[in-house]
Amino acid sequence: MGLLIRNASQILTMTRGVGIAKQSSILIENGVIEKIGSMKSSTGNEVVDARGCVVCPGFVDSHTHLVFAGSREDEFAMRIKGVKYETIARAGGGIASTAQDTARATESELYELAKKRIEKVIRHGTTTVEIKSGYGLMPDVEYKMLRTIKRLQKHVPIDVVPTFLVHTVPHKMKPAEYVRLAKREMIPYVVKEKLAAFCDVFCDNIAFNRKESEEILTAARDCGLKLKIHTDEFANIGGSRLAARMRCVSADHLLVSKKSDILAMKEAEVIPTLLPGTSVFLRLAKKPNIKAFRDTRSAIAIASDFNPGSCMIYSMLKIITLACLAYGMYVEEALIAATKNGAKALGLFDRIGSIEQGKQGDLVVLDVDNYKKIPYGFGEDMVKYTIKRGRIIYGKNN
Repeated sequence: MGLLIRNASQILTMTRGVGIAKQSSILIENGVIEKIGSMKSSTGNEVVDARGCVVCPGFVDSHTHLVFAGSREDEFAMRIKGVKYETIARAGGGIASTAQDTARATESELYELAKKRIEKVIRHGTTTVEIKSGYGLMPDVEYKMLRTIKRLQKHVPIDVVPTFLVHTVPHKMKPAEYVRLAKREMIPYVVKEKLAAFCDVFCDNIAFNRKESEEILTAARDCGLKLKIHTDEFANIGGSRLAARMRCVSADHLLVSKKSDILAMKEAEVIPTLLPGTSVFLRLAKKPNIKAFRDTRSAIAIASDFNPGSCMIYSMLKIITLACLAYGMYVEEALIAATKNGAKALGLFDRIGSIEQGKQGDLVVLDVDNYKKIPYGFGEDMVKYTIKRGRIIYGKNN
């Protein structure tokens, strides 16, 4: 039995620009898109009436920290009063605070917390999510987080992409000592146990310097992991150039990247991933150089960066709006960034991120009749159906 989505006002294929097909239908069979166009027959197919709706690829959230315990509302209140994130982090808050809470939680507790969060992201149209470790810091807790992510892969209805994140230096350890630990013990164990697809590192002035980051990424690459990097969020210490040289799949944050850095990443086919929710949550004045990304024709992705400290926003619908309002991205750019380019940031565009024959049937049906209403209706509950591999995993009756 297939799924027929009929009579959509607009289908955003993401093939040329947003690729609008009007008053059209989509047939999905065996989890794969079989046909896009005019269709009348529905024999043997489950039918979704998309009249008056926009259909687009399921949202791809390519950067999250969804597995964690505890909360940091006190830090949020401090930042509202003017205390900087870097100040909080250096005083033992920030990542270190969540690391303590995550270390205390059992694996089952982490799983149940994360499963509930995934149920929420599904209701907001996300069909593929990347999840990082990084709040364990020490080996046993990092492995606990990665095992939790692996369990989620098996038991939730959306695709989960696991990333081992070397996030920051644990308390009372020296950077060189922790880099050795990551290279010699943690990365080989993660690969041996098949716990991650990617290795990520935080290369910035409050985490690892460029040399340390390169050591970590080189070790990960040599062990067979694909590479990502957090960088250029607070200071430009050469992380985006490192991303280009190491040919990372994506480089994320990029608030202070220069045009020359952006061009280097473009030439190395690094997908720049911007995180507007984090900028808003941290009240950062600095914004990424959108003009430079446009001038270089970079394939910008956007993601939520959902985490307990610097962005509690898990809805990609809201992230799309924030990309427009906070960063000045065009509506079309933001929609492409949340689907097609999000898939590229995970190396998955061969099967998700666009609506094309032969691709996976991952779609979201939105209860609006024009795609420009997606960011315009900021915060509105507009997801009518979330569809994964041709199966409705969330739906609401009007």
